[in-house]
Amino acid sequence: MSAFADFITSNVDTIVDDFEAFARTAAPAAANWGAKDLRDHAKVVLQAVAADMETDQTARAQHLKATGNDVPDPFSRIKDTSRMHAKHRFEQGFTLPEMLSEYRALRASVIRRWSAQLQDPDQEDLVELTRFGEAIDEGLTESIGWYSRRLEESRNLLIGVLAHDMRSPLSAVRLSAEYLLRGDRLGDADVRVVTRIASSSARMAGYISDLLDFAQTLLGAGLNIVRAPVDLAALCQDVLEEAGAAHPAATLRLEAEARPSGHWDAARLSQMLSNLLAYAINHGAPDQPVVLRIAEARGAAQLSVHNHGEPIPAEQLPTLFRPLQQSSSDRLRRPGSSGMGLGLYIAREIATAHDGSIGVASDAASGTTFTVTLPLE
Repeated sequence: MSAFADFITSNVDTIVDDFEAFARTAAPAAANWGAKDLRDHAKVVLQAVAADMETDQTARAQHLKATGNDVPDPFSRIKDTSRMHAKHRFEQGFTLPEMLSEYRALRASVIRRWSAQLQDPDQEDLVELTRFGEAIDEGLTESIGWYSRRLEESRNLLIGVLAHDMRSPLSAVRLSAEYLLRGDRLGDADVRVVTRIASSSARMAGYISDLLDFAQTLLGAGLNIVRAPVDLAALCQDVLEEAGAAHPAATLRLEAEARPSGHWDAARLSQMLSNLLAYAINHGAPDQPVVLRIAEARGAAQLSVHNHGEPIPAEQLPTLFRPLQQSSSDRLRRPGSSGMGLGLYIAREIATAHDGSIGVASDAASGTTFTVTLPLE
């Protein structure tokens, strides 16, 4: 029997006394819970650690733990207990640092009491102390993993719910502005103001749509794709006209080297191209055209959006399609952007959902070109 495990089992109540005193002062959330809620979880964690130390451990398992890797095990009492502990602390309102402090307090209390009762420490004591530390770390890692995943899911759900709830009032603003513009009751100054309201609300609607798609992909649902026959040339012409209306100062041009047709989601492709065009317009040289080109090669349709102007810095290319990765300087020179970098992320997700791909090439001489490849079959 492990002497260290026996020590934990025999002294679990006094160790938990130390832990409770610490939790009361270090974790504000603990003030709202009784002694039983605090003590029972700490006791269960310590009992799981003691049980783990009682089991035989192979040299490979010890090496994996020592290097911070997961041990292949169909069932681990420490992991199971740690997940349960994290779940309860999440429901009780503990923050992640507060939960981590519990493990630190348990570790410190056990080691302090264990060291105090040692008369003549030997190599075996060091081995057991090391295994205790590895067991605590295993539980800590599992708790952090569960808590972080749950926190991420809650955040993503909040984004989705917030964006969804914002759609209705924003739609009312936009429809009201469009109604006023259809009449002849407004003077020239009023028309300019209402037109600004309509265009701003339309841009905000685009941001909200991107937020909803962002939350949906992070929650693992993926983007909804409804395939139907699509004439890419006609679709690109419509998207280009809409972009021109939203950016009247921009020069936009369509070049159709081919007229491929296939089964795609027309609404999603329009959203993807609108995001790419908006990026090109916001980043491109104002005196140079933005070109949307259609081609066909090797059984796939190719859509490219090209702009001249300052190239994308090479260090930004690896993270360009990741959300929330835009630098502060990049946001400052993009007055027409939400600054969250969701446009390119959503464009990539749409291409991927069609079994396609998207890439970018950028240099000072040639400009910047985003190329989307969509399989025809």
